[in-house]
Amino acid sequence: MNDKKFLKIITILGIGGWSFLFKKGPIKDWFLVYLFKTFITTMIDGPVVRKKLVSYPYRYFSKFFETNIVFDYVIFPLLCVLYSQFTYKLKPSKIIPSVFLFSAPMTFIQWWLERNTKLVKYSKGWNSFYTLGILTITFWSSRGFIALIRFLNRKRDFHP
Repeated sequence: MNDKKFLKIITILGIGGWSFLFKKGPIKDWFLVYLFKTFITTMIDGPVVRKKLVSYPYRYFSKFFETNIVFDYVIFPLLCVLYSQFTYKLKPSKIIPSVFLFSAPMTFIQWWLERNTKLVKYSKGWNSFYTLGILTITFWSSRGFIALIRFLNRKRDFHP
């Protein structure tokens, strides 16, 4: 399969995922997670790409974006919503390690894409361990963000 077809399939799967992920639970929370994750991705991936640590040789709108917008604004935010849904009622002792159920497969997929396609390329200063670390931290930060929002809402709604 060529890179163009692979990217189109990923795009279709990502956009199709919206309909499934925003049906259950507190939709407002999931939307906030989605928006927070796109913000975090913009803040991290942009500088990483500008420093040429990671590049995306084949991507949509290459004249306007240096990053892969499908990954940054569709796939990764949707997976953060899924992670937040998955950990919604878990205790912190289970939330923390469960992140690797999401970040490790994503790291493996990105590593495979880097080796076998022109969708992702690493420089000599980058490797899969950096990817795993950043993915893990961003999953935790998006989960922590929505936990903070929920805490503040409960505190605001509490009237003794």
